Amino acid sequence: MSSSSTSSNDVDYGQTAEDHRRFLLLVRQTGKLLSWKHFSRCWDRVCQMDCVAIPGQKREMWIRYKRQYTPDCNEWGDFQIHRKALGLISIGRCSNEAEFEELFENYKKEKEIYADSLYNSRLVVFGMNTDGSPLPNEQSQDSGENSPAPTFRIDSDNNETNACDKDDGDTIPNDKSDKLNSNDLPILEHSDPLRQVSDKPKGNESKSSNGAKTNNNNEKTTNEQLDSTSRSQITFIKKQDSKKGSLKKENKLVEELKKPESMKKTGSSGSLRDASGAEVVFYPGVDNSDGLEECVREFVTSLFFVLEGKRLDRSFERGDKTLLLCAPFEKKDYVGVDTDTKSFKKKCQGRFRKHLADLCLLAGMPGEAMLHYSTALDTLKPVNDWLWMAGCYEGLCAAAVITQYGSNNSHLQPASIRRNQSFSTKRGVASNNHERQKSVPVGGHHSYSNGLQDLHDSSIKSNINPDDIVEKYKDALQYYSKYKTAAVVEMEACFKACRILISQKRFLQAADFLQEVIYIAPQLNDEDRIHRYITMSTLYGQIGFSRKASFFRRVAAMQCVAPQTPKPNWPLCHQLLIQSLPGYKLYLDQNDSTSKPGDTHGWPVIQTRVLHELIFSAKKMGNMALAVRYLTILLHTQLDYLSVQEKRDLVSNLQSFTEHCEGTTQTLAVESGALVPHVPLISVPLVKSFKLMPLETHLEPKKILTSESSVPDSVFIFTPLHLGPVSRPDCPDVDFSWVEGDIAEVQLLVHNPLPDNLPLTHIGLITEGLEVEAFPTSPTIPAEHGLYAVKIKLVPAAAGQLNILGYNTKLYGVRSNCKLRDCPSIPQSHFTVKVAPGLPSLQLMTSLTKADDFLSFGEEFNIVTSATAVLYTGQSSECTVTLQNSNKLPVEWVNVTLESMKDAKDYVCEVFQWNNENIQSQLPISPSGVLCFNMALQGVGDFLLHKTEIKTNSWTREGPRKAVGSDGRVVEGILKVEYSGGPGYRDNYCRCSSVAFNVDILPSLVFTKWDVMLSESSEHCYLMFDVKNLSSHELDVQYSGQCVCVKPEHTRRVCIEVERFEPNSIPSQSYDSFSQFLATFVDIRWTIPSLNVNGRLETEHLTWTREQQQIVYTSPVLWDVHLNGQVISPLHIGSLEYKVGQPVTLEAGFQLKSECSSDLEGRSGELTLCCCQHYDNGEVSHNTNSYVMSVESQSICVPQISADIPITHSCMFIFTCSGFYKFEIQMKVEGQPRDSTDSNIQGHHHSNQSVVTSSDKGQGHQSQSNLTGQGLCSNSEDTADSTRSNDRVFKCMSVIEVNIIE
Repeated sequence: MSSSSTSSNDVDYGQTAEDHRRFLLLVRQTGKLLSWKHFSRCWDRVCQMDCVAIPGQKREMWIRYKRQYTPDCNEWGDFQIHRKALGLISIGRCSNEAEFEELFENYKKEKEIYADSLYNSRLVVFGMNTDGSPLPNEQSQDSGENSPAPTFRIDSDNNETNACDKDDGDTIPNDKSDKLNSNDLPILEHSDPLRQVSDKPKGNESKSSNGAKTNNNNEKTTNEQLDSTSRSQITFIKKQDSKKGSLKKENKLVEELKKPESMKKTGSSGSLRDASGAEVVFYPGVDNSDGLEECVREFVTSLFFVLEGKRLDRSFERGDKTLLLCAPFEKKDYVGVDTDTKSFKKKCQGRFRKHLADLCLLAGMPGEAMLHYSTALDTLKPVNDWLWMAGCYEGLCAAAVITQYGSNNSHLQPASIRRNQSFSTKRGVASNNHERQKSVPVGGHHSYSNGLQDLHDSSIKSNINPDDIVEKYKDALQYYSKYKTAAVVEMEACFKACRILISQKRFLQAADFLQEVIYIAPQLNDEDRIHRYITMSTLYGQIGFSRKASFFRRVAAMQCVAPQTPKPNWPLCHQLLIQSLPGYKLYLDQNDSTSKPGDTHGWPVIQTRVLHELIFSAKKMGNMALAVRYLTILLHTQLDYLSVQEKRDLVSNLQSFTEHCEGTTQTLAVESGALVPHVPLISVPLVKSFKLMPLETHLEPKKILTSESSVPDSVFIFTPLHLGPVSRPDCPDVDFSWVEGDIAEVQLLVHNPLPDNLPLTHIGLITEGLEVEAFPTSPTIPAEHGLYAVKIKLVPAAAGQLNILGYNTKLYGVRSNCKLRDCPSIPQSHFTVKVAPGLPSLQLMTSLTKADDFLSFGEEFNIVTSATAVLYTGQSSECTVTLQNSNKLPVEWVNVTLESMKDAKDYVCEVFQWNNENIQSQLPISPSGVLCFNMALQGVGDFLLHKTEIKTNSWTREGPRKAVGSDGRVVEGILKVEYSGGPGYRDNYCRCSSVAFNVDILPSLVFTKWDVMLSESSEHCYLMFDVKNLSSHELDVQYSGQCVCVKPEHTRRVCIEVERFEPNSIPSQSYDSFSQFLATFVDIRWTIPSLNVNGRLETEHLTWTREQQQIVYTSPVLWDVHLNGQVISPLHIGSLEYKVGQPVTLEAGFQLKSECSSDLEGRSGELTLCCCQHYDNGEVSHNTNSYVMSVESQSICVPQISADIPITHSCMFIFTCSGFYKFEIQMKVEGQPRDSTDSNIQGHHHSNQSVVTSSDKGQGHQSQSNLTGQGLCSNSEDTADSTRSNDRVFKCMSVIEVNIIE
């Protein structure tokens, strides 16, 4: 094959500058019986031995393993020795002699392919001695002992070289053999006949180090001279268990090896065969090959000593005797060239020196290699040997990198695997590895695979700084570019320089070298082109050029399926496209994206194109599930950047794809190992709001309030300081609870971003924590509609904490699990709602009609129904309230209360009344059961026309409370029903339902005036009421067996005779107590015939004055009044006429009743007759001396009052001025000084008998205050006296009025 026509393995895209010091070792699978799995396991174990410290040397040997290597690439080994395959390890399997013969023949064929470059080789055979017993022809020798893994030693002899060394003159001097650790090996003398039985190579032709044949004149060179000198041979023998082996045993071993058979077996676990100079190692199996690593280490060490021998040989050769080393394409150029010219000799010398530098670098001597490279450059420059000068520059850079970084630049070789102290201590391993590890300083040398410490000589320093390294690489690339046939080497040099600059963090200069790779045009096949682009992509990614890395990765993907490709590799194309996504800011896992919602992240046009390529590649692979997933990603990420037609096309493709394969929520695995996670369609539809809806107010669970729960746990201390939020871990995210077994609801406000209607096949909820019964919905969201409400229902099946994580949809055949944490418009990552245990539910109904509205109460009252009624003041009605259990759980507890506005709560409680005992007697309510109770509605009012004031001496008492009077009133009340049962009742939960009552109370009759009059009988009195009809209907008023008709807006007087009673009959001496007690004697009812309604007038709200109360009370005294001889009775009405100047004699008689005078007898008193004048404004004037003259004294003092002796007194009055005058008669009985024992009794009695002067006699008043204690007298003196004694004043209630005319 021509050097310009490369194969798939010609270019090593992973080469680094450190590979110049690495041995190239081939590891091949030989035969057909060894499975690929077992070979891979052996390959992994062998590759771990990437660095081996040489025993007795302060150097290490670095190894590079390959499984495939073409002979054409091997031909470049003369130009750069690290490209030459120096060792071969063949691994195969056999179970009998026939299979082994076939395996060995295959091994020899592989060995012949690389015969020109191999230093040594091994054949590792598995499957022999599988039972662990020795072979028959070795039983006498082994004596039942297990043979360890084979070992080797190096010693010198004068015989021919071993057949494993194909190059003539490649020998190891004798002095090098002394450096081995001979304690572990049996020593054989130089005269041992073992050397005489070694197989001689047949037809072995002498070859130069570059593989070119020389003429006969050049055959007798230094190589031939070295053949006659002492040479080192590698002889493989069995390791002895004891150091004191006898000579007899050694001779026995030698005789065995002298046998003419081509193969000799030893050992059971591992054995050695000397076949054509190559070592064959046997193992029973891959799992029973513990000595494999040790065998590889010994093999690698043997390669080093062969290399070291060659290096020493080359270093002692004379420059004028060297042969010309050539690159593969140069061989034809030097055919027939005069070899005696000066330039030719300089080329030979320079190239030889460069080859020696390569050997030094490979042998772990970078400092010496740099000297040889510099000498070679000086030699080659005058003859313009550009190619080899470029090789010198490249080698010089490699040596400088190795020197500067030493063994610590493992970051340049990410594929290397270090294993420290991995194996047991054997030959070549330090005896005390633990102590040696302690001796290694921090940051110092590492340990190698064979357990030896890194013996790198840190004293070697490079005189080439990093900038010079870059410049020399540029020079090398410039010289390489002069040869089109060296394009591969030039490209590899670019990659090496780039990796060095990356390690130095000089990314821009690394990008310049990568740019040069684009202009290098070697003749590559399709596979090499793909590898080239992949390598460039990888390096661009390492320097941070993410988009350019993705570009070349995408170019490589397109190269896999180029039209000229006979067999498009769609899986590889798909894999490369996936790897290119991060550079374009595309991520299969949307959680890896760092973009914020609404921000443009990346390049939408390129992203859309790449996603279309992924979709097409997945379709070509036949993976429709993957194609659907990529379509979903395209719809999710690029929706905002697509046109209307592109959106329609995308939806159409998605529908057609999902007809063959439905989009799932599972993560898809690609053959390459990449995972394509589920991508939820969050933007289609776009959820703007996610809200958990509480249950209806009457179905919400509440805690049953108890006396213990109402007591605060701690005090509240106010502080203006902001101490941060108080954490409440037990408080759910929402301020309401759901109930087990009840339907709950979640409301979503969604938006349709597509140009057409969006048919959602399914939309449900994603929950955790509790089992729920879901009721998904299938809405169709219109296009360009704005926000559309979607309601999702569910039923919790248990009590506890329920977490709602998101929602799931099925759209166009694609299922999506949309988590709230991924939705940009929803700040919460999840919702937690508390689910209370199961509770029953009641339906409330009333026998009244429903109200149109009730605006006075809010939603907190849990109103489920309403009732309205119209009542007139004093009317009573009744309604039936029904509680029906509509749940499967029984109602075990019911509590009925009444709620109203705070300022009218007492009044409302009088309007609505029910019997709670009746309710409790009907519990429990079984499922579908009914509980009924009656509620009484009262048209409560004060029956007053307007608000008035009651004046009592110097203070004012405000009139009636706000109640229905002349204007009517609307009464609103809430009948609150709390109930519970089942599991919720045991956990102290209940529900609350309410009925809103709206009662319109219209006015019927009101009292305009009321008064008390004495009757003919002293035991009775008359209560007189003026009632007015404020309704729009005629009313019939029934009282004391009488009935009167009152038309609307008309007033009628009603007189009711009642029996007078003692003051002590009233429980409490107050205005309200008197009014309520007196109301028990009054029964006034009304009827509206047209409406067939009736009611009752209540007088308990009326206020009675002290004078009126005195009339009602039974009096303890008797009065006898005469005016000019005419008897004035208590029922006297009207005034008597007298003329001015006419004498008017007033005579009054006072006598105590015997049955009521026990506490008054024996006291002193004063009987007073006076004249006063009443004005129209209600004032009373007692100062009438200017126009009224009294002939006699107006008062008389009585030293001792007795029930048997009446007291009389008369006085004559002459009026000098006309007008109306009234006479007042009173008897003041002086009391004893009060003491603590009878003060309360006397005080109460006195207050009942005291007279209060008032001009508002007969007017209606509403009582407010309870007036108890001291009686109020008619003047200030009496008031002052009353504060010192228990004086009692009795007034005559007869109306004595005179009209004085001219």
